[in-house]
Amino acid sequence: MKKKNKFIMIGAAVGAMTLFTATAFAYSPNTAGYDAFKSVLKANHASGAAINSATVNGNFSVTVDGETVLEADGTGKMGEAGGEHNVSGDLDFTLMGVERQASLYNSGDDKVYLVDRTHDLHYQVINLDDEHAGKHRDWSDEEDFQDRSMNKAEEALLDFLVGDLKDNFSVANQADGSKTITVDISKEDIPLPLRLLMDAASAEDKIGRAHAPEAHAGWEQLKQLPFFQGLEGIDLEAQLPQLTEDVAIEHVRLQMTVDANNEVQGVQGELEVSGKDETGVTHRVELEGAGNVSGINATTPDAYDPAGKSVQKIDAATFDDRRH
Repeated sequence: MKKKNKFIMIGAAVGAMTLFTATAFAYSPNTAGYDAFKSVLKANHASGAAINSATVNGNFSVTVDGETVLEADGTGKMGEAGGEHNVSGDLDFTLMGVERQASLYNSGDDKVYLVDRTHDLHYQVINLDDEHAGKHRDWSDEEDFQDRSMNKAEEALLDFLVGDLKDNFSVANQADGSKTITVDISKEDIPLPLRLLMDAASAEDKIGRAHAPEAHAGWEQLKQLPFFQGLEGIDLEAQLPQLTEDVAIEHVRLQMTVDANNEVQGVQGELEVSGKDETGVTHRVELEGAGNVSGINATTPDAYDPAGKSVQKIDAATFDDRRH
């Protein structure tokens, strides 16, 4: 009898341990995706190979109450050769049905060209100082900015802000060592610290707009260019209502693709916000965007050839306060 009771006790103990283990696994948080996300933030990219050239592609859209306000696509090429930095880029966008296409070329000879591809007009920007020409900071200058890994204090703050959202992260590992990290957050999942930050940002933005400076006089001159004609009549304040009350994040989705070294190769994001404007009308604003990097150390920016073209000059000095 005692032997039988002993087996019963052992069986009960094993059963209890099995049940406890199963329950623990069932309720333990799945943080693999969040851990992968933090690994990207912790990665010290400064220790990797230097990037002398690259191509960046991106797109962005804004939808308000189901109506598309803005759609934009762009490509930028950056390269360094002989100590000189060269840049070229294309931007296509549609704002409330008005389409525009433009290109930019900036070479090491200090010449900047803008091309209005919509109207086939060409401009050379003159009198650019070092700051406006982008020469005030070298690409490799690390005096004010350094790529570094996330420290313990920053990691602790991130963990606090994310809170229980760690389960909203997921990761898909690929055979080549790359990963796709996704976080999908609904309104109900937004933690209190982030909601408080959202409220504070909304209040600060409202104060800032109340004290916003008037548009620079140079903008009136820019509006005379054919590229901007047809855009000046669009009332952006009406199309993009300012949400001042009951502002809430409805949905957030971020997808990040990284290589085997945790270097970011592409990012996709969606943000949906709701709230009331100053008149009490409720609006829903959706932002979507994506970007990727390619051609690392294998990109040659496009060069502008002014031969045979009628090139007008735009004096940058007339658009800032250097004259005063």
